[in-house]
Amino acid sequence: MMLRPLALLGRHGTWFLAIGLFTGLVLPPLATLVRPALNALIFLLTVAAFLGIDWAALAAHARRPLVLALVLGWTLAVAPVAAALAAWALSLPLPLAQGLVLWAASPPLISLPAIALLLGLDGALALILMVSGIFLMPFTLPPLVLGLIGLKLGIGILPLMEKLVLFIGAAALLAAALRRLIGIERLRRHALELSGLNVLILLLFAIGIMSGVGPRLLAQPRQVLLYAATALGANLALQALSFLAFAFLPRLSALTVGLVGGNNNMAVVWATLGAAASPELTLFFAMVQLPVYVLPAALKPVYRRLGAGRPHGLA
Repeated sequence: MMLRPLALLGRHGTWFLAIGLFTGLVLPPLATLVRPALNALIFLLTVAAFLGIDWAALAAHARRPLVLALVLGWTLAVAPVAAALAAWALSLPLPLAQGLVLWAASPPLISLPAIALLLGLDGALALILMVSGIFLMPFTLPPLVLGLIGLKLGIGILPLMEKLVLFIGAAALLAAALRRLIGIERLRRHALELSGLNVLILLLFAIGIMSGVGPRLLAQPRQVLLYAATALGANLALQALSFLAFAFLPRLSALTVGLVGGNNNMAVVWATLGAAASPELTLFFAMVQLPVYVLPAALKPVYRRLGAGRPHGLA
């Protein structure tokens, strides 16, 4: 009986993601209740992503280091420069420009492998890019952000790397233990339910991250709408540019790189900002979640038409 709701979530995951975001917006008490659990939800999502990945496909991608290096160079270095140029050309307000560049310089989303599987894309490629990007980010992001927008992050490379190693390593170890306990064949039989579990965790995260956004929307609607439009436009633009830049790859890989290019994990960086996390940066952090939860449902037919496979767990 518990598996049926998870199967339903897995079957219609992209639509449930969009619903979750607006649930947090219209039910502020629920968002406030869930918000303290955000870090735990991110960890559980990472574990679930490791559980659902085809490790043979992951190893195959690891044997192509040049392609991985090109994609990571694009997402961690070229993208923030392009974002800074766009912010300058559009004369965006300084806090919004800072948020945009900070977001563009961040590594791929932790939830990206789960979203890739929901869209029928290459979850293994998304996972290896996500993990590699997280470990490279402390070396690339501080000098880029300082040089492009003059924002001092105060991120210590070694302490941050230690936290990231512990975080990713603990998630991988727990996932390995669960794979051994549950069994590979059973996991394969319940791939749809596993996708549903990913969706459930993403739903709860979406609700929690909207805490405080509703009152801000009522008080400053123009600012919120500007930040939301910028987040949506930047996501779409980088998805399209990333897909076109790597169109020489097999179609499924190019589409996955497109998804990776437009979805960045600002959460790790935002949590380290301390006093630099102004209300405007905090607002942009909330707004960049909007395309993460809304666009998969909107773009799913586009991805299918361009060559994506069937969603994870569906025949």
